[in-house]
Amino acid sequence: MEKDEKVRIIETAIQAEKETLNTYIKSAIKVSNVVGKNMFLKLALDEIKHREILEKALKSQLEGGECIFPEIEKTEVTKIVPDVEKEIEKTSHLGQDDLAALMLAQKVEKNGIEYYKQCMKNSWDEEAKKMFSYLVKMEEEHYALIQTQIDYIEGTGYWLGIREFTLDD
Repeated sequence: MEKDEKVRIIETAIQAEKETLNTYIKSAIKVSNVVGKNMFLKLALDEIKHREILEKALKSQLEGGECIFPEIEKTEVTKIVPDVEKEIEKTSHLGQDDLAALMLAQKVEKNGIEYYKQCMKNSWDEEAKKMFSYLVKMEEEHYALIQTQIDYIEGTGYWLGIREFTLDD
């Protein structure tokens, strides 16, 4: 793969992270529920971190022709899941506008997952593959967190992917 193609792939990913950040900030402003607002703000912070990772990779690609994947701390998303459960117990039911914002966010995450999977598949070295694999995992965690909120709004009886009740109860 040519250096210019590698740079284009990383620049595309950076632009996608910027647009996703904007989407999450706008969603945080739009939703009425404090849990939803906080979730979108946490997701926005993760998108900033993703962009920073990609910008470092781009810089190293431009300077030395190599993609260097920096060490990553545990994602903020995985740290907030217990707080989300506690907040939902204290809050009222989310509205339909909130559901629309969550579904849009989930679509954005799905697109990100697909893009990063394609980048991972076409990675030019192990460091690039490791970076895109990490980004796939983070976007999948975002998708799952958003699905948790959707399940709550829709009252499906699932919490964190586990059915809360059965018809035998």
